[in-house]
This record gives sequence, C-alpha cells and structure tokens, in this order.
Amino acid sequence: MSKSSQSRDAARIVVSPFFAWSNAVLKGGEMVLDSMAAAAKNAQRVRVAVLPEESAPQRRPASGKRKRKARRR
Repeated sequence: MSKSSQSRDAARIVVSPFFAWSNAVLKGGEMVLDSMAAAAKNAQRVRVAVLPEESAPQRRPASGKRKRKARRR
C-alpha cells in the first residue's frame, strides 16, 4: 500500500520546517504567475498617440533647482 501524497506532505512538514516554508513560497509564486497570466490574457492593446509639434503644449523653461518650502514645527 502506498500513502497518498497529502499524507507524505504532512509527514515532511513535521520532519522539515524548511519543506513547509519552501512549499508555501512556491504556492505563492504559482498564484502570482497565474494572476499575471490572467491579466495578460485580458489586457487590451496599447494605443500610443503622437501629436504634431504644432499642436503640442509649449514646454516651460527649466528654472534650475526647485525650492523647498520651509516646514513649520
């Protein structure tokens, strides 16, 4: 008779705490990958708009370093 894999996993947890930790980490990683795959499957195409230079808003000139406001204590 062979033991079920679930009872073997339970025995390993008792014997090695590292097994329990690594098993939890791997299950968490598996869940992350599954959710990323679902998000990628449902993602829509990315659209990029290019404005002609005449229509683009004017850039503000750089004023050097930004001044920080003094904090009140």
